[in-house]
Amino acid sequence: MQKYSKHFPIFLLLITALLVGFFTVKDYGESWDEADIYRYGDYAINAYRFILHPQDLPAFNTNLNLYGPAYYLAADLLAHLFKLAVPFWSLINAWHFVYFLTFLECALVVYLLSRRWMNGWAAFGVVLLFLTQPLLWGHAFINPKDIPFMAFFTTSIYTGLGMVDQYNDSLKRNRTVILAGILLGFTSSFRVVGPFAGLLVLGYAVYKLRSKAILLAILYLGIAAITTYLTWPYLWGSLVPHYIESLKTMSQFPFATDILFGGKLYKADNIPNTYFPTILGIQLTEPALLLMGLGLITSIFFLFKKESAEPFFLFLGWFLIPTLVIIATGSPLYDNARQLYFLFPPLFILMGIAIEKIFAFLTHPVGRTVFLLIAALPGILVAARLHPYEYIYYNAFVGGTGGAYRNFEMDYWGISFKDITEKINSVAPRNARVLVYGPEQIVQQYARPDIHVFIPEQQPTTTYDYVAFLTRENLDERRCKGAETIYSIDRRGAILSVLKSIPIGTDCR
Repeated sequence: MQKYSKHFPIFLLLITALLVGFFTVKDYGESWDEADIYRYGDYAINAYRFILHPQDLPAFNTNLNLYGPAYYLAADLLAHLFKLAVPFWSLINAWHFVYFLTFLECALVVYLLSRRWMNGWAAFGVVLLFLTQPLLWGHAFINPKDIPFMAFFTTSIYTGLGMVDQYNDSLKRNRTVILAGILLGFTSSFRVVGPFAGLLVLGYAVYKLRSKAILLAILYLGIAAITTYLTWPYLWGSLVPHYIESLKTMSQFPFATDILFGGKLYKADNIPNTYFPTILGIQLTEPALLLMGLGLITSIFFLFKKESAEPFFLFLGWFLIPTLVIIATGSPLYDNARQLYFLFPPLFILMGIAIEKIFAFLTHPVGRTVFLLIAALPGILVAARLHPYEYIYYNAFVGGTGGAYRNFEMDYWGISFKDITEKINSVAPRNARVLVYGPEQIVQQYARPDIHVFIPEQQPTTTYDYVAFLTRENLDERRCKGAETIYSIDRRGAILSVLKSIPIGTDCR
């Protein structure tokens, strides 16, 4: 009983988060990429009819082919089950809840990974800080790509390290190798950078097992390769060329939208080298950043004192080296570098190292509880005020979200268009014509059936009744200057989207 009771606090925390997510999931609108994701999930289910004759498999008509669909296939099935179980949810709500459950799974694995190097109090603090980052909490409901990949990547590393630790146990060896290999395969099909998790695991294997690591690597990578192939239909017809195509495209992704950074607009392949470090420094909460810095110093101290060196090398291999490589190679980054969330877990482990060091002096449970609440409270309070747009959080180093407005990206997923469209539904006459600068499919998702939705490139006409803007790229200031703002979505001094009424005869393209 004691074995399970020591984990009671983390399960209580996760259940609390689960309940909050269950009752708030309806507040989040559809995000920019989701319509294609839903179609891809359906496509993946049907794709397995062609696994023995892949030459007949119809191509999917977006670059989602470059990602394996295994997660979306599972998410599609789960979302439909949740929709049946909770009838007052829309299918979009059900999908969002699947993403959120994946985020909670990641939080649990971060806890289990942290317990390798720290006590239960500190590992609990790691997860508390992880869950109370407004940036991550907001993405957990609306991001179908980066949060799930972070979960898969982290789980792959956790199971991989366990595989190495148990390799000399003949009773556990086979099942741990199979499990770790399958998870690495899923991670590798999800995104082409997935094999990097396996590289980290094999580095640990060489350190722990020496020459035995050769056989382990063959088994581990072989199972992963088979799993990757089976869970990625795009590879079936042309394995090597399609994998190389995916690798090239993902490393230099053709992102066309300008990126707002420091008050200036940049192309994704021409952003300053300071882009990711700056975003990291202004979108995590202040207590998290302070603890991360203290944890890094402590881990370096442990290294020189020849104590536990693993946390530092985990930070070095999982975060620092890949970050430097990404910056040095000029890989395109956008949407506040959300593609790099899979690099975040070792930063939280550093925070746990700092918490454990502090708790060596702060020994009373009441004092520890108060400390953790103080560390988590800034994120909780601001998230409540930003809801359901928590992911636009910026910390006090740039004056909060209001200070970051017009200087950094805000609602780049476009989820505020749900509320904008509900306003259109309430004020627009029948058969109104709405011009949309942003994800028009979201407006179409929530608009009344009689409302006609257009994008600037679609129609030459100038007879529109309304125009909806995301404030992304500051387009609302640069287009339709003669239109009158009648509604906007804002949080803490930042405007996320705008609805304008267009006077007759005004050219609004």
